[in-house]
Amino acid sequence: MTRVIFATLFCFGTLSAMVWADDPAQVNDTAVRDAVSRSLPFLEEEGVAWMKDHGCMSCHHVPFLLWSHRSAQAQGFTVDAQKLTEWDEWTRKDSLANRILFRLRNYDLGRPEAATLPLAVKDKLKPLILRAFQTEAEFLAELTPLLTEDEMKAHRATVLKISERTVDIFDRVGGGLEALGPLLIASQGTASVLTQPEFRDGVIDLMSQIQLADGSWTTGGQFAGMRRWTLPTATQATTMWTTLALASYDTPDPKRSASIQKAIAYQRQQTPNPDNREWLAMRLLFERRFGSDEEVAKLRRQLLDARNGDGAWGWEKGVPSDALTTGLVIYVLVKVRAGDDSSVFRDARKWLLASQQSDGSWLTPAKNFTKSTDPERLRVRDEIYHYWGTAWAVIGLLETLGKSGS
Repeated sequence: MTRVIFATLFCFGTLSAMVWADDPAQVNDTAVRDAVSRSLPFLEEEGVAWMKDHGCMSCHHVPFLLWSHRSAQAQGFTVDAQKLTEWDEWTRKDSLANRILFRLRNYDLGRPEAATLPLAVKDKLKPLILRAFQTEAEFLAELTPLLTEDEMKAHRATVLKISERTVDIFDRVGGGLEALGPLLIASQGTASVLTQPEFRDGVIDLMSQIQLADGSWTTGGQFAGMRRWTLPTATQATTMWTTLALASYDTPDPKRSASIQKAIAYQRQQTPNPDNREWLAMRLLFERRFGSDEEVAKLRRQLLDARNGDGAWGWEKGVPSDALTTGLVIYVLVKVRAGDDSSVFRDARKWLLASQQSDGSWLTPAKNFTKSTDPERLRVRDEIYHYWGTAWAVIGLLETLGKSGS
């Protein structure tokens, strides 16, 4: 159940922006720091509650709890280091618990692919039923003692085939790609346990394992299942975030490099979707890392031209401005640094600071993003987008400190 009642009129932000339009003090760095200070307690309370109530990191709560607080810490805000350590460790354990690539079910023994398995072999496999294994090596280590040498030679491939879990839209392997990508990006360069080789290299290896032959990664439920996105656009978004996450580390690794090159080749073959402003922002960041200056300049201009009249962005052409997209866009523009965007940042700040709620959060109505019209589903998704939008607003605002000319 959402913890903050979704009752305040969303037009409040627009009305407030009109009042503040001619007052530079309302959008200077001091005002931004005050806004972030009021947001961090909301992000902590709701993020920790998500851990306790849902037991999963998700792609919209825990990674952005960590990202927002680490960004604040980097900008000189006082952040409880012990809490960060505890959140990191919780996240690490959750990710490891969900790295399931092999699991044998009773159902699998009845599949057509298992028809060649003798009943005696099927009976020997019962100790493996529903046990989760993160790698093929781990699975084989438990399988080998159960079968004779001849049985292993004859049936090893079949048992592996029926036990391997196919990655699809509803899988949360390692916590889900939409969660793992932001985690790697947000923690890079910090002392977090998530940057240590034991965890980081495992995530990178996992990403390489589940990359599809065409170089893409299967999108998760948030992008394709809940959002009003086409599947190709969602797959591109997941692939771009994952590629950027892999590229955030420069440790020599042929497998990682090969994954990046395959993903770049895939992305070059896809149809652009600039009307989706989130896609456009991500593509700009992607091209800044892997493309040409000419392409960066073109995409930046498209993104600037996509602003609404209030100086902020909605996720799609023709929709109202929202905190999630606006925060993401200004984060990207700062990272790209392809021109003087100080006036752009001032306008975006004006809209964000005017639309912030009294509890430090930003209302981000799910109905503006999702496919569903069911009131109950929208109520649940309001909680998700309320948090997600607030986190992106904070991350974006933090990036503009010292860069708005005010």
